[in-house]
Amino acid sequence: MGGRLARVFRTFNVENRARREISKEKPTPAPRHPTPPQDELADRPEIQEEISKKDDRLLTLLKDVYVESRDSSVRVKDGGGEHLPRSQEEKRLTKLGHLGELDVKKVPKGKISLVEALTLLNNHKLQPEVWTAEKIAVEYSLELKEVHSLLEFFIPFAVREFPKDTKKAIKPT
Repeated sequence: MGGRLARVFRTFNVENRARREISKEKPTPAPRHPTPPQDELADRPEIQEEISKKDDRLLTLLKDVYVESRDSSVRVKDGGGEHLPRSQEEKRLTKLGHLGELDVKKVPKGKISLVEALTLLNNHKLQPEVWTAEKIAVEYSLELKEVHSLLEFFIPFAVREFPKDTKKAIKPT
């Protein structure tokens, strides 16, 4: 019920209110500051001289200024809980795969490249008694808990071919 009443007041005398608003005198914009044309600046040599002149007083003040910059993104806590900046991170060389130039050459410690991940998963799948979680953690500088999670939740693709002699096989026509 309140919506109907609000609509009545909103639509009441709409045309007259619109005409009154349109017929109001619009405010005039502030005058623009006149700028001299570029040709006029080129004709007046005193302006060109003023532009190119060096102020010795300002130059001596500028020589006294010393700026010291510090990177605010690097925060070092006692206990070393935060990562080092990228330039200071410990990196290790990767075990290069068959992609050659496309492979990542260096990886931060505690991480592995995609080629390495697929390689270690495949090695573990083919020889689980040789490639144990402990050996993988030492070989690739990873935490043992992360290696256990990796081996449990990620499974490399396996291609299987089914024999074509079965009854359900599609026969070529």
